[in-house]
Amino acid sequence: MQRQHIVGCAIVLGTLFVLSLIAVGVMHHRTSIQGSGSGLLRMDAALLLAYGIAGVVVWKQKASNASTAAVVGAQIGLLLGAVQIANHLIEAFVPVRPFVLIISPVLLMLALLGAAGAAVWERTRSLRLAVTGGVWCAIVGTLITLSFAISFNLVFATRVDWHLRDAFAASGMTDPGGFRVRNILQASSEILVRMPLFAVFLAFAGAVIHAWMSRESRRMAVAASFLAPLMVVFGAYALWHAEAIERAARPPFVMSGVLLSGVALCAAYPIWSILHGSHRNSRSSINC
Repeated sequence: MQRQHIVGCAIVLGTLFVLSLIAVGVMHHRTSIQGSGSGLLRMDAALLLAYGIAGVVVWKQKASNASTAAVVGAQIGLLLGAVQIANHLIEAFVPVRPFVLIISPVLLMLALLGAAGAAVWERTRSLRLAVTGGVWCAIVGTLITLSFAISFNLVFATRVDWHLRDAFAASGMTDPGGFRVRNILQASSEILVRMPLFAVFLAFAGAVIHAWMSRESRRMAVAASFLAPLMVVFGAYALWHAEAIERAARPPFVMSGVLLSGVALCAAYPIWSILHGSHRNSRSSINC
């Protein structure tokens, strides 16, 4: 079986698994789909149907470059899913998280989505396929995240209900299980939409940065290797400062922090690839 067939099959099976988990939760707590809950359920079903169709598209890919984009994106998506699982476990078992544990998964997500676009561009020299690879990365990472998070919420229901007790008290609902499942429906719809959108912009940025740096001298990559960490630090500081001020004053700091960090992290893979490639070429010349 070709690799793109494995990726497509995994996406379809992952979609069906997430749908099954949602169905189990709703059947056990039908109050979750009362009122606005029914709309959330329909939205989740429609979005997951789109994910399943995407899996079929990958399965039927015949062009070598398109298959490469799908496989590379899926491989990085596995790492993205692992990061999101770790973040979910930290949220569940670390009641008071320091800022570094809050921001690190976000920064890793930005870096991985940017790396997906850059890595696909490196192999195909196509911006369109680079963006497509970023979307495949987001799809795989999202399905892994939802599979774990929903399973965790259903298995460890008592613990999750305790974490949601304040929000449940303010919701006006009488069934804590129904509120938990509705929370699952809402969170699922958000991540199903947001991750591919993030992937489009970050994968494009990673590919453009890689294309630009590949045309410049090695000195540019060396300079960027010193500048990028500083940008990440300043971006993280802006986000940390935003957490400490009033909500109305946060947007400028949040936007600047995300922009600085995002650009720097999208440049991480291109910098590593160019410097690693130059070092490898130098060693090959010496050996010759």
